[in-house]
Amino acid sequence: MKKLSSINLSSIEIFCQLYLKNSTTDAATSLGLSQPKVSRALNGLRDVFDDPLFVRKNNKLVATELTHVLYDGFSEILSCVNAIESDALDNSNIPDSSMVISTVPQLEIGLAQQVILEARNSINPNIAISTQAWSDASEQQLIDGDIDAVICFQHSTRKELLSKSIIQHRGGHLIAREGHPIWQDPSINHMIEYPVVKLVTMPFPANKSPIGVYALAQGKPMQIYATAPDLGSAASSLLNSDALMIVGVQGAVDFLTNITGLCARKMEYAEDKCLLQGFSHPTVYLWLKRSLDGKVLAPLWLQQSLESYIIKAHK
Repeated sequence: MKKLSSINLSSIEIFCQLYLKNSTTDAATSLGLSQPKVSRALNGLRDVFDDPLFVRKNNKLVATELTHVLYDGFSEILSCVNAIESDALDNSNIPDSSMVISTVPQLEIGLAQQVILEARNSINPNIAISTQAWSDASEQQLIDGDIDAVICFQHSTRKELLSKSIIQHRGGHLIAREGHPIWQDPSINHMIEYPVVKLVTMPFPANKSPIGVYALAQGKPMQIYATAPDLGSAASSLLNSDALMIVGVQGAVDFLTNITGLCARKMEYAEDKCLLQGFSHPTVYLWLKRSLDGKVLAPLWLQQSLESYIIKAHK
């Protein structure tokens, strides 16, 4: 038998799921892993213990005598890990603690203030809330515990995370400065005559802009005037140019139209339908970290606060 130090928590988790599911396929599905990865972990454990651990009979994995013994110890290890994670979470919920939420720019306005208000009405009136821009690194940052929650337009398949669909937004708004020629004829075919301002994170695959795709199909590629990191930068670009943009989140529309010099117009259903050909309606997801047994580690008040904020931002 090789040293037990060569066994990691992931292998222990896989072992326990194999014991419970009697199938590499079912264990892989339960853990959100590929079947080859589960098989590799099992082979590694077999090598460590010099035992087959599971024998296939009638299309099921049957545990060996040693496996029954190991399961009790391994399941206890996982219970201890979950208890430690829970204790660490409880100890983090102390006065003057802080939380970081990663979010797309369309849903950043007023987010921190909303969560702080909810915190004051819950267990921690002195919590400090900050936001940071969503990026491709946000997923790993949440898993590593560097941030506490993520609001974005993508579904996560990582087993360590709850990736919850909160709402789809339907219906875009055209945004441009007052006096812009577009207001004389705010049709799609007129829109594509002007440059566009994009936010750094778009709610569509590959960060595509539906109106940009439509313009390309008409043989009139749209110029990108600016790619803005936030709504404030987008507003500045719109005020100082003939560029325009389309925004779907009502909270973002309200923020932009409260800026002197900017106007908005809700697009007609037929216009939306035309632009979204080949696209799904954008969905907002909330990501939260889970423990090994699938339990959400974030406090319930935080989850409820973020879900409420996302829904209100679309009304």
